[in-house]
Amino acid sequence: MRWPADLAPAALRQPDPRSCGAASVLGARALLTEWRPEHAAADITEEHRLLTSSRSPRDRFQLPWPRALGTPPWAVANALRALSGDHVATVFVRPRPAIGYDVLREQLRERPVAVYVGSRCLPRHVVLAVRPLPGGVEVFDPASGRLVEVAADRWTGHRVDVAGWDYFWFVV
Repeated sequence: MRWPADLAPAALRQPDPRSCGAASVLGARALLTEWRPEHAAADITEEHRLLTSSRSPRDRFQLPWPRALGTPPWAVANALRALSGDHVATVFVRPRPAIGYDVLREQLRERPVAVYVGSRCLPRHVVLAVRPLPGGVEVFDPASGRLVEVAADRWTGHRVDVAGWDYFWFVV
């Protein structure tokens, strides 16, 4: 899967420090459908509000979450499930990043994949894995609004280094 030629990645740059998950979900929407943002910052902000509420935009109950803490993995999973029609699970990969990398590459065969990265202690940022590359994975980083190549050894060695975050936490 390739990033849409008619959508600059910078158009989905997150407008605030906590909406990376929402920007990633909208990136997945752009990859899987014909949707394109009309007012990207407002679209991302509204998606973040929906992803942190008790009712997902896909009419499914989810645990509410404080917006100031970002986007919870279960809400991202619900959104990706609704977009792709596939069962989407959240896989905790922090203790075994090599297995996590294999899961990531396998999931990319079917759909874009949300990935949580962070510090040694906490997941802090969501990126969208777009496609496998020889020796790595191309990701959309909503913090910079760019597509970035992350080599396999960076995933498996907790040296992801996207938006300043190194540790590989979840595959969604």
